[in-house]
Amino acid sequence: MPTFDPLPGPANSSLILVVDDEPKNIQVVGPMLLRQGHEVIAAGSGEEALAKLRSTTPDLVLMDVMMPGMTGFDLCRRLRSQPEWQDIPVIFLSAVTDKSFIMEALAAGAVDYVTKPFHGPELLSRVQVHLNLQSTRKRLAEAIDERNRVLEVVAHDLKNPLGAVRFASSMLQEQSASMDQTHSALVASIGDATDRALEIVGSLLQTRQIEEAKAEMGLTSLCLREYTEEAIKSFLPLGKRKSIAISMESSGERIPVQADRRSLLCSLENLVSNAIKFSPHGTLVRISLQRDAKSGVFLIDDEGPGVAEDERDQLFKKFTRLSSRPTGGEVSTGLGLHIVRELVEAMGGSIRYERGPRGGACFVLRLPLAE
Repeated sequence: MPTFDPLPGPANSSLILVVDDEPKNIQVVGPMLLRQGHEVIAAGSGEEALAKLRSTTPDLVLMDVMMPGMTGFDLCRRLRSQPEWQDIPVIFLSAVTDKSFIMEALAAGAVDYVTKPFHGPELLSRVQVHLNLQSTRKRLAEAIDERNRVLEVVAHDLKNPLGAVRFASSMLQEQSASMDQTHSALVASIGDATDRALEIVGSLLQTRQIEEAKAEMGLTSLCLREYTEEAIKSFLPLGKRKSIAISMESSGERIPVQADRRSLLCSLENLVSNAIKFSPHGTLVRISLQRDAKSGVFLIDDEGPGVAEDERDQLFKKFTRLSSRPTGGEVSTGLGLHIVRELVEAMGGSIRYERGPRGGACFVLRLPLAE
């Protein structure tokens, strides 16, 4: 049998829950872990393990599979179904060596499977590997949270000075008639650049507010047509600058959907804005509102380049930058469609992309009909 030297223990002791209906097995495993510098708590059944998990959260669980009452598989599935326990690594200890049994263990959510009788140093090495991985995941999650907090603070603090620059440039633009051509062009450039920067800042702040919006979401009966008309109204000036017309057809005066007011308007505005950004000058953006047996349907298509086949799986991911670019120099942060999907799915709906009937992009948003 090969020799396994246990990996060195972590600087801080880890808490390990050992679950086995045979006390002698716990008496073998427990002292090994204690000598390695870990803390150990024991449970003789799945039910007892759940009781202990309600009062403390271990860093790792070692458990037998074949236990009376709740099996190890059952317990592992319970852990994976609870948000507060789903990230705890689980290692199975079992005398069963059948490959299908091992596959079932991994499918239940285990990170590893050790057969009995086990070699002590090998078990300790595997335990340490998964503790190290868990520690790394936690540090990465903390680093990401810290980065997001910094990003939010920076974006928030940039809004005021950018707003001041935008106000100053608009005041200068009112005096552009008295300027020479070079200075007038520079003032217009300052205004455009500031608008793009403000849009980027707004999108960054919006992504940080998604979880808050989802948590505070209040679903009620809303008219899909009314909110679509409001979204269109917000982007008529942008469409006019690019000579882009927006048409809307509806199968009825009122299509009641179950939605959150702020989230619905935000989703529709993002889709309308996106269609105008990627449409060539002088084209038409079409919106169709329909209803079927269960859903209110918002469909928007344009005459732009659409999305390349090999990029479609990236479409709704955060900060996605595709090969298609806005046609009027508008900014694209790669956040709008990600925000739409998050909000729409939180409202119980769905959104998908398909090739439009006129060759451009087509997005189909569905929301549950309100009773």
